[in-house]
This record gives sequence, structure tokens and C-alpha cells, in this order.
Amino acid sequence: MFQFVENFFLFKPITAAKEWISPPEGYGIEELWLQASDGNKIHAWWIPPPMGKPKKAVLYCHGNGGNLSLRFEGVKRWLQLLEVGVLIFDYPGYGKSLGKPSEQSCYASSKASLDWLLQQGFKPSDLIFYGGSLGGTIAANLAASFNPACTVLVSAFTSFKDMAKKLYPWLLGTSFLTTKLDTLAHIKASTSALFVAHGTADRLVPFAHGKILHDACGAKKFFHVMKDLDHHHSPDPAFYENLRHFLTHELGFYSK
Repeated sequence: MFQFVENFFLFKPITAAKEWISPPEGYGIEELWLQASDGNKIHAWWIPPPMGKPKKAVLYCHGNGGNLSLRFEGVKRWLQLLEVGVLIFDYPGYGKSLGKPSEQSCYASSKASLDWLLQQGFKPSDLIFYGGSLGGTIAANLAASFNPACTVLVSAFTSFKDMAKKLYPWLLGTSFLTTKLDTLAHIKASTSALFVAHGTADRLVPFAHGKILHDACGAKKFFHVMKDLDHHHSPDPAFYENLRHFLTHELGFYSK
């Protein structure tokens, strides 16, 4: 009962039947169908790195709404400004992916996506795990086990319980909640570098959540303040500039 209610509030999928934008031409997009460990068939797009650039990629974990076809503007910025390949996938029940979304099924879909990248010859050190909002937890969970070159969190929350306390202050405790989505615990368990970005005007996930996640990391890290940006705003241009600088000069990402 509680799990059903939690999932209803957490996940806001848009199926391909409801809204879908066909992939643009000229990017060499490859459509993938991946088998997750829980049996769900996961739909993904793979866009290779720009011609002549190092074999590096980002595993893109989007937020709790929409589907991957509605995220291509963000994908383009990774291709153009960070010059990496992009694997973006849909959680179960989103877009063309089959199944129902839950904490565990989202984790399984991200693992299936990572497995595909590893099968293509990428090493964890060649990869960035990116997560926006809810996707931050999915990316951090994966980073706790596989330690990519860098984990990038944008507008991420510390845990579902912390968010429940903020959004539903009338709840008499949170011990009954079955969903964990504990981004903070995943970050503490990971040894990968961390780049956190959060908007100072975020009215959904408090700015303090981003700072807590940044401070919990014991590896190299950077905190990018997105001045006056709310939760659903796209990252500012300085986000990509600072991330590129961090990857290049602090991590040597492109030269390894």
C-alpha cells in the first residue's frame, strides 16, 4: 500500500504513446533495447563521441518526469560542450521502456545501461555518471559500486525521507516509508570525484541538499552554485565551463 502511494508521488512518466519526439538526424543516434536484471526491457539512445575526440561517455540519468526524447537539448550540450558520447535511457514505464517504475527497477535499468557501455569497451574511468533531480540518486547508486571518473549531480536531494519531511511536514514520522532513494549514503560509499550543481532559487529541493552531498564526498569535488535558478531550469553556461575545467585540469579525464 505505502509503496504504491510513494511510487505515485515519485514517478511522473510520459509514455511514447502520449508524447514522443523522434530523434534528430545528423547525430548518429543508435536506438537500443536493453534487458534489465528484473526482466524489464529498457529503451535507450546512444550517441557516440564527436569524431576525433577521446573515447569518453556520460551515462545520463534523467529526472522523474517526461521521457528521454524530451531531453535532447541537454544531451546536445554534453556532445557539443563536453565532447563526450551520451547514453540516455528511460526508466521502466517511461517513453518506450516496459515495466513499472520503482526505486529498484530504476536502479536495474541504470545497471543495464552501464553494462552495455562496458560491453562496448568503455572502462569506468572513461565514464561520467550524470543525474538530475531523482536521476541524481540513480547515478549515485551506480557510482557507489562502479566508481566512474566523475559523478555529476544537478538539483539532487539527499534522500527520499528528507524530501518527504520537507514536502509533507504533516507526516507523523517517516519510519513507515519503504522507498529510500538515499543519495547521501551512495555518495559516502563512492570513491569517485564529484561535481555538484544546485540552484539558489530551487523551491523543490532545498539548496542545502546540494551542499550536504558535496561535503559528504571524500574525493576530489566541486560545488557549482547556479545563482537564481529554480529546480526545473536548465544548467547555466558556467555549469559546462566549470565542469569542463574540473574534468580537464583536476581529473585529467580527457588525457587518460
